[in-house]
Amino acid sequence: MNVETCFGIAFLVGLAVGIVLVIHGTIAKNRWGVNLHRVECPSCGVVMGPVRMPNSREQALWGGYTCPTCGCELDKWGRSIARPA
Repeated sequence: MNVETCFGIAFLVGLAVGIVLVIHGTIAKNRWGVNLHRVECPSCGVVMGPVRMPNSREQALWGGYTCPTCGCELDKWGRSIARPA
């Protein structure tokens, strides 16, 4: 087996692992998943906009919102995030 074949196999294995992570994350609703639905704030019920403006590094990396009405931080699935004080 030459080097190009080994790299090709490694690339395909990595791609397959990534696809499995995204599918599992979407089903389990964890940070690896993709949420295509609009979310609403669990505290005040305001629907978050379609364009997301991240307010933290975690929101930029993994998705999430900050409610413009009450300031509650949400993950990409619309669940409240508790921050340590």
